[in-house]
Amino acid sequence: MCDPSGFGKANINIFMLGFSYKNVAFPLMFKMLDKRGDSSCEERIELIRKYIDYFGLESIDSILADREFIGEKWIGFLNAEGIRYHVRIRNNFKVFLPATNKEVKVSWLFNNLKINEVCHYPKIVNLNGELVYLSATKTITREKGIELLILVSYNLPEESLEYYSIRWQIETLFKSLKTSGFNIEDTHVTI
Repeated sequence: MCDPSGFGKANINIFMLGFSYKNVAFPLMFKMLDKRGDSSCEERIELIRKYIDYFGLESIDSILADREFIGEKWIGFLNAEGIRYHVRIRNNFKVFLPATNKEVKVSWLFNNLKINEVCHYPKIVNLNGELVYLSATKTITREKGIELLILVSYNLPEESLEYYSIRWQIETLFKSLKTSGFNIEDTHVTI
């Protein structure tokens, strides 16, 4: 006998790894998380290691992720494996500048950026013990007004914003899964 009192009351939290092909993101591997909030560094590393076991390291072009997918251990893993990435960071993060031996708030490096201008910081910086490259652009959005988007990259910072723009396909995939077609939240699936 089933208990209808719990029907549809569980949170569905899926950590998903996908790929982009011809402007469409496709889910490839996922992990159901039995908690609210973001995945941990360990969960991310585990999923990437599984992917590498199945498909090989050479099949990864780059990893694209938003602000919640950051962390010293995570970036350290990607750097150690030589996996290219383009990950957005919060504007209040601090970075250490080896050339000047100073720690500064990352947004300070892009203070003079004009709307729709793109800048690639010319030197490597240290973010929580990991060497990264920085890129930024300043945009205006209806929801947030002026917004500074800052990315950390493993290499090729001049390509980071172009690559990161592909990440929007992930948002459209999630919209399709949640409200524009599949309606996963209406299925009342629980884990």
